[in-house]
Amino acid sequence: MRRPLCATGLVRVGDHWEEYVNMQDPEMDMKSVTDRAARTLLWTELFRGLGMTLSYLFREPATINYPFEKGPLSPRFRGEHALRRYPSGEERCIACKLCEAICPAQAITIEAEPRADGSRRTTRYDIDMTKCIYCGFC
Repeated sequence: MRRPLCATGLVRVGDHWEEYVNMQDPEMDMKSVTDRAARTLLWTELFRGLGMTLSYLFREPATINYPFEKGPLSPRFRGEHALRRYPSGEERCIACKLCEAICPAQAITIEAEPRADGSRRTTRYDIDMTKCIYCGFC
């Protein structure tokens, strides 16, 4: 029965010891250690990535066929941004600027002036749709 003793490179065969012919001690210089570690890490990461890829192969797809399937709407969704008006044609906005203050993307710009009757109304109400992140805070 052969049992290697790696430290010495000797093997017990019956009642005597034999030396492995091709037994080599691993080199311990910095380049060899770094190369071995890099090779081990490469294969480890390669197989981990392959395993993750294969796990996604059997999952349900995360995409939808948009024009034919509609995605779920957020409960905060209130429709398209618009400055609403009363049936009489007057704007509903009283220029409190709360929507401008709460907007995280700073996409809303409001300018206001007081009217002759003492109420305050907007003179400029802009929503920059290229900045808007559709958070629903407004």
